[in-house]
Amino acid sequence: MPSKSKAQQALMGMALAVRRGELARSKVDKNVLDIVDGDMSDSDLEHFASTKRKSLPAHIKEALSQNHLP
Repeated sequence: MPSKSKAQQALMGMALAVRRGELARSKVDKNVLDIVDGDMSDSDLEHFASTKRKSLPAHIKEALSQNHLP
């Protein structure tokens, strides 16, 4: 499943970088660490992080309000 927003793609990219040792755990917040320590596999994180950002909304709330959904 690809990322649904730029924020989600960035979050997954940071989690993947921490898991690979490219980014220090002390440099990220608890939300990222929850993902790093969670059950997602490295391949799942790669899949979310590799989503192209061009056509994604910044956040999901923006996409929902643009489509006039509650």
